[in-house]
Amino acid sequence: MFGLFNKQNNEKTAIPEWNAELQESKERWFTFLEKLEAKMEELATAAIPELKQLLQDDDDLYKRTFHRVLSGVNGQLNNIREKARDTYEQKINTLYYDLNTQVSVLNQHHYLLYDFRTVCSDRHNEFERKFDYWRDQIEKTQERDLEIEYQKILNEFEAIKDKFSCKQCGGNITIDKIFLIETYIACPYCRSQNTFAPSTQARMLQNIARGLAEQRTVHLYEAFQTENNKERELYHQRHELSLSKIHERDSKVLSEINTKMDQLENERQNAIENAPKLHQVYLRAMYDEWNKITPDLKEHNEKMYQNQLHYK
Repeated sequence: MFGLFNKQNNEKTAIPEWNAELQESKERWFTFLEKLEAKMEELATAAIPELKQLLQDDDDLYKRTFHRVLSGVNGQLNNIREKARDTYEQKINTLYYDLNTQVSVLNQHHYLLYDFRTVCSDRHNEFERKFDYWRDQIEKTQERDLEIEYQKILNEFEAIKDKFSCKQCGGNITIDKIFLIETYIACPYCRSQNTFAPSTQARMLQNIARGLAEQRTVHLYEAFQTENNKERELYHQRHELSLSKIHERDSKVLSEINTKMDQLENERQNAIENAPKLHQVYLRAMYDEWNKITPDLKEHNEKMYQNQLHYK
């Protein structure tokens, strides 16, 4: 009688055969991602110095050759990412859902399915973090020191602002600001209209003004991003604690988990409230800098600011 009971108990606790398929799929998934990560790193480390050099050597004001190459590199990087996503859907999610239809949630081994998907999903998230890192590093190659370019424009303006003469009477006309487009300027002596055409470099001020303003206020943008990301991080921490309660039976441990979850939720709500405020601080500071650089565009910029401020 006791022997029979032990036999039945062993049958209940024996690891199911389908678990071997889960473990094999997990190992293949991990190996596949390692290969993709190595390929991603190889692509990025080779492309980054070449892109930086190309940006420096490209004489085109709009850096079109650089941007074509950058687009190609990003395309290759995104293809690697898509391979990971497609494989996750085909090999991990498909297997999980197929077995989930066969294994009851009341089955004592159902947790093996849950653990399988959780571990594989966590590994996929790790891959995504590495993808984001390399994508950011590649994107940074297009960052120019706009302060240097701006200073060149200012130096040029100082050099030419007192060298413009009236075509009618020959009187000296002082250029009092940097013009972005061809402009009519009245001679202070004979009042005739003179066409002043800004240089190609001066015209570029309109193209770099926003980027320069963003560079000057990047610390405020990073503060906003940190607070904005905090909300998601706190949500995931709270979610993991919530999952840990499923099999927990100790009332003291459950109480501690609930307390921690409440604390995390309070911090998350604070982040949700603070992030928009920090974003508004950043936007106002960025547009103020932009207006200083190109005051003629202030009216247009303020309309953009209001639209962006109220964008949901």
